[in-house]
Amino acid sequence: MQTATVLGMLLAALISALLVWWQYYFRAGARRNPTHVLALLRFLSVFGLFLLLLNPKISKTTVTTSKQNLVLLFDDSESIQNAGAADRVRQILTDLTGASSLSDRFHINSYGFGRELNALDGLGFQGEVSDLSGALTALKTVYGRENAVAVLVTDGNQTLGRAYEYLGPELNFPLFSLVVGDTTRYADLKISRVNLNKYVFLENSFPVEIFLTYQGRDSISSRLDVRLDGRNVFRRNVNLSAENNSMKISTSLLASEVGLKSLLLTLDSIPGEKNTANNRWRTTIEVIDEKTRVGIVSDMAHPDIGALIKAIENNEQRRVDLVNSRATAGELSEFDMLILYQPGRSFSGVYDFILQSGLNTFTIAGPRTDFTFLNRMQKGLQVSNFNQTEEILPVINPAFGLFDISDFSVEEFPPLLGTLGEILITKPNESILDQQVRGVNLQEPMLSIMSDEETRHAFLFGENIWKWRLQSFRNDQGFENFDRLMDKIVLYLTSDGKRKRLAVSYEQAYNAASDRKIKATFYDATFVFDPEAELKISIRGTDHEYTARQNMVLADNQYETDLSDLPPGEYSFSVTVEGQDIRSDGRFRIEDFNLEQLFVSSDPNRLGMLSEGSGGSLYYPDQLSALIDELSEDPRFSPVQKSTENVVSLIDFKILLGWIVMALAAEWFIRKYNGLI
Repeated sequence: MQTATVLGMLLAALISALLVWWQYYFRAGARRNPTHVLALLRFLSVFGLFLLLLNPKISKTTVTTSKQNLVLLFDDSESIQNAGAADRVRQILTDLTGASSLSDRFHINSYGFGRELNALDGLGFQGEVSDLSGALTALKTVYGRENAVAVLVTDGNQTLGRAYEYLGPELNFPLFSLVVGDTTRYADLKISRVNLNKYVFLENSFPVEIFLTYQGRDSISSRLDVRLDGRNVFRRNVNLSAENNSMKISTSLLASEVGLKSLLLTLDSIPGEKNTANNRWRTTIEVIDEKTRVGIVSDMAHPDIGALIKAIENNEQRRVDLVNSRATAGELSEFDMLILYQPGRSFSGVYDFILQSGLNTFTIAGPRTDFTFLNRMQKGLQVSNFNQTEEILPVINPAFGLFDISDFSVEEFPPLLGTLGEILITKPNESILDQQVRGVNLQEPMLSIMSDEETRHAFLFGENIWKWRLQSFRNDQGFENFDRLMDKIVLYLTSDGKRKRLAVSYEQAYNAASDRKIKATFYDATFVFDPEAELKISIRGTDHEYTARQNMVLADNQYETDLSDLPPGEYSFSVTVEGQDIRSDGRFRIEDFNLEQLFVSSDPNRLGMLSEGSGGSLYYPDQLSALIDELSEDPRFSPVQKSTENVVSLIDFKILLGWIVMALAAEWFIRKYNGLI
């Protein structure tokens, strides 16, 4: 109890006693003998009032000593077993958890990680992948507000996640790394990455980028072979050295057959190479046979039409036919999109067909276009024609985002012949090119895309684009610059922009690092997600006898099926909606490839960067006792003392108030009974 509180209570008692003495003894005098009971009751009531005002309290300070957390994090992936370090890691776990100097000082918590972080109940080293960065991030979340120190036992090899060596400064605790496995650096040649498209069209060439890396001191020679469905389609000799230790190889392969195709890349092993698993890379592509038919509607002969045909048919999956404005609906229905070249009143029948069919179009307007007719027929477009012919230069709009145009250039492109006028597009649109006249950017679209949920339309305001294709050849000794742009515009206009009620997402090839799931989203007729639907998936092995049919599980506003238990091989699947004629099909492959076999040596350098960044250190297995000693003696990890001060009131307000009321009431009754009032 504080001294001020004691003095206050004593002073309150003294004042109360003086008041009672003055009232019942001094003032009463000889008129009447004072009643001691009345004096006592008055003292209690006055003293109680003073206590209410003082509200005396006592404080109690409690000092507690709490241990810090020692987090043991063990790599439980197959790379530990492959490196022959499994028994050593199990012994390290026993030594750390059994050290009395650590258990006396810390609360010890053990975890293992492969794909995910888990509480450790044993080490099996069965993880097909290892995500060290994910495990550290999870520990940061769990122990972010507590005093902790961590010991990481791993070989430093990771097959998932971001670069963990830079996570040290982000951690809330010092991390001590214990590197296990073989730290010897062997000569190693590997395929580090392969870039290619997932889908290609039949009879088209598709690009493949292959990245090779070499670790070693001597100059080496090897050979790269690429096989498509077992057939050798590419071969290249490889020469690397310590100075020139990486290589990028680019090639184009021909897609000659429809279906899911296996692409196998192999490197011949080099002398002294211990790990040859990373000399192989298997992936898949899907070859699609979908030839697009494009119709050009024109009533005039113009070089632009020839340039368009050449540019579009440069893609062998596209075919262009020229028709006039009197083409019948039956003829027009054979096309996937229409290019309307300088339309006039004779195009009325064509526009009637477009309105009924919802076909996407690419309109090229120039000096010979009837803009009054075009404004009436083309919904969402209004052009105020000033009947003034002008040469118009293109300016790229860097904000265009419907598809990638970063590889398109208008450098030295000649002007097109167009007409001046205000252009108003009232539907959602984005401009690829803007107009520039005599050095002034008019802020008017020259090449624009208009789209909504139903249709897509492109507009080019100007003729003589054949000059652009010619200039592309002058600039680059090829037509690729111009042809790529036309290819992307046609691809965008011929793709189905309408929303599908059943959308299925999956990978063509799954390996150990993949999230082996097929996911689907289903919408009702108003395109609102339907969580009550019953989606079923049928899976069939195409190269072995496997069949399964099961319900897809609803999770996080989508339906999904886990493929983790499927054996390696090729599969086809169908997703259907119970009670509705809606279906989606696909194909995928489960790769027989273990990412953890890619590593032979441990990686102490990255582990050292991680530990130093967090305030810890790097150790080796033969330094385990030194690590235990440091943890046991480092003052940073001493138990933390916490003092807690509890303040308690000496009086209860209700009891004291009752005390005062009862004392005053008793005094009044006694005085009344004795005739004193």
